[in-house]
Amino acid sequence: MIVLIKYRVLDKNIRKIVDSLRKLPFIKEIVFYSGEKSSISANNYKIWEEGSDLNPIDEIYDVKILELTRRMYFPACG
Repeated sequence: MIVLIKYRVLDKNIRKIVDSLRKLPFIKEIVFYSGEKSSISANNYKIWEEGSDLNPIDEIYDVKILELTRRMYFPACG
C-alpha cells in the first residue's frame, strides 16, 4: 500500500500519524508532498484531511479491507 501525505506544515499531529503508519507492516511506501491543505491518502482513497475527526489508522484498515474484497473472486451461479 502506498500512502501519500500532503502537508501544509509538519506539525506534531501529522508526525504522530506518520509514526503510527510506519509501524503497519502492509504499508510499502510513504510519500510526502507539500500542499495547501493537509490530507492523507492511501491507494487513491482519501482517508483523512485537516479538520477531520476521523482516525487515519482505522481508515487505513478500511482501505485494506476494500482492496482485499476487490481482489476476491466470487463465482456466479447461473
